[in-house]
Amino acid sequence: MQRYITFNGGYKSALVLCLVCGCFSVSPIKVSAENDPNTLTSNNDYTAEVVKKEKAEDSCTLEIFTLEIRDKKTNEVARLKIGGIGERIRSVERLYLLENNKLIVHGKLKRADIIYVIETKTSKVVDVFWCYNPVLSPSKRFCIYEKFYPYHGLKGSQTTVMLLYDMQKSPSENILPVNYVRWPLIEVGLPVYPRPYVENKAYVLPDQQQENPFWYLRSSPFLWSEDANDIVFLCHHEGRTNIVRVNLSEGVEKPRIYEALINVADFIKPDLPKELREKEAAQLKRLSAEDIAWDGEDHVVVTPSKAYYTLQGRIRLAVP
Repeated sequence: MQRYITFNGGYKSALVLCLVCGCFSVSPIKVSAENDPNTLTSNNDYTAEVVKKEKAEDSCTLEIFTLEIRDKKTNEVARLKIGGIGERIRSVERLYLLENNKLIVHGKLKRADIIYVIETKTSKVVDVFWCYNPVLSPSKRFCIYEKFYPYHGLKGSQTTVMLLYDMQKSPSENILPVNYVRWPLIEVGLPVYPRPYVENKAYVLPDQQQENPFWYLRSSPFLWSEDANDIVFLCHHEGRTNIVRVNLSEGVEKPRIYEALINVADFIKPDLPKELREKEAAQLKRLSAEDIAWDGEDHVVVTPSKAYYTLQGRIRLAVP
């Protein structure tokens, strides 16, 4: 493997309590349209900024944002609007201009995220989708995220499915062909985990989730390798926690999945009373982490969530 870096991002639970939800993690440029609507981002060819926001009609919480894209060579300026009732955006959090003439806009819904993919040459939105916890790769080519779940009446569609969007490909290349009417804002991206979704090339496998809606549940932030070939994270499954590595070296369409079970009992604080150590060792099977970072090429260090007061503060794990 190549040398690795940490690409930090916040982690929040994927539990959904209503149709429209929000949180995000990563980008080197922070844009808060609410506080500063003129914050600017730039690359070699273009600049982009939010120049105006206004309330959407018939809504006291939703917004419409006007973006301005300027061609540095010709000084031509184009404007476009995003948002409204259909897209449900409440704020613009980040703009990111890619070198392949795409502008990525990250916005927030009530409890989830919205991502816009915009062609800077035409100043048109070519794709838009809802998701949870999106994280850009260090190369900025890929975005990994959790599939958005409309909670209302859709039992059996709530497992955490990790999807990946390739910014170098067209929107049609970033969706699965399905034999039903696809949710346009929700079923976007290619599955890279869990394995059944990858093997079945599916967004939903309801027969395998009816008894336990959280069949798989990610329990740490995503961590990219520097070469963008690997994504590492923790995931709960069947009452235990695995450390997972998804390798993309053969392409997004053929992700290779490696998993290793974590023996949480190995990481109880050694200075605790013996009775407490034995009790915790008998019952601790799952691990949630607030942070995950590379520690060499083949190991990561995770910081357990604060609820795990009996565990060591930093846990070093081998990457499978």
